[in-house]
Amino acid sequence: MTAQAKVKIYSSRGRHSINLPTEFVRDSAFPFKPMEELVARIDGKRIVIEKP
Repeated sequence: MTAQAKVKIYSSRGRHSINLPTEFVRDSAFPFKPMEELVARIDGKRIVIEKP
């Protein structure tokens, strides 16, 4: 089980992205599917990503 992963924020042409490691997203506990619409919000010093 991979409950956490170190990631970086990348910037290109004014857009930002976070790449998640393969082991992290292939974990059976990972809650999202490719191309699934998600909601991101700022909560203090954290970013929370969840299903709408």
